[in-house]
Amino acid sequence: MQITNLRIEIAGQPISDYRLTDRDLEFRTLDPAGRTFPDRLSAWRRLTTSELLLHLRLETVVGNWFVEKIRESEEKLEAEALRVS
Repeated sequence: MQITNLRIEIAGQPISDYRLTDRDLEFRTLDPAGRTFPDRLSAWRRLTTSELLLHLRLETVVGNWFVEKIRESEEKLEAEALRVS
């Protein structure tokens, strides 16, 4: 399983942390220093289909990053398939 991360930091604000595990996009929030919160805010959770579609429709940094990583993964799989055949 390959994990790829994206962290969005704005000075003094909570950090938005995203990770792509296989084809699942997950999210958590960290405090401005990068530490976990004591509650469930910092637990990884999978984005819903609606949340992911919103990022894609609005072409957010997260949506664009997700598309780029999925394309890279598909290209890598295609290259491996060609090498094997």
